[in-house]
Amino acid sequence: MEELPIRVKIADRIYKLYVEPEAEAVVREAAKLIQEELKQYREKGFAETQEALAMIAFDCLVTKLRGERQMQRLQQMVFDKITQLDQVVTPVITT
Repeated sequence: MEELPIRVKIADRIYKLYVEPEAEAVVREAAKLIQEELKQYREKGFAETQEALAMIAFDCLVTKLRGERQMQRLQQMVFDKITQLDQVVTPVITT
């Protein structure tokens, strides 16, 4: 599939990106969210763009790590439940 050239604005700069057509909306939404976060950090007193962007990156990674850990916990819970079901069903099926 051919990639689309798009332009997004992040921290008062325009970036030309090439994205898959189905990813365009997500990429544009991400750029918009960065702009919104940048505005919030500037309102909190982070005058330097680089400092604010660093905090945005940090926040994103914290959120990502939390999500990954939550996913791991959910996967473990599902695995445990399947194991419990298997222990109940297997004896019934094999007899």
